[in-house]
Amino acid sequence: MPDRKNHRSKPEIIPPHEQTGRPGHDQPRVHVFVNTDGTERIYVAKPGPFGTVLMVLIAGMLAAIFVIFFFAAFFFLLPFMILLLAIAVVVGLLRALFWGEP
Repeated sequence: MPDRKNHRSKPEIIPPHEQTGRPGHDQPRVHVFVNTDGTERIYVAKPGPFGTVLMVLIAGMLAAIFVIFFFAAFFFLLPFMILLLAIAVVVGLLRALFWGEP
């Protein structure tokens, strides 16, 4: 049997415009090919202006949702924190009044 360590294949880099001979305006931007021997080829192109704007809008919406959730949780828990502080002050005053501790 031949030694498989010596028979490694090298990656082949094919520019997108050389696949069909035409510039890539009508081609999909991401290609994934799986050969019969299990090797994969993935071709990725830069996003266009519409894709970039869409990604920025989605990221902005996610950030806004996170900020709204954070402030909602903060303002929801704020009355409970004030209540706990008031209880601690009252307990401290009653303790000093009844037990004579400072």
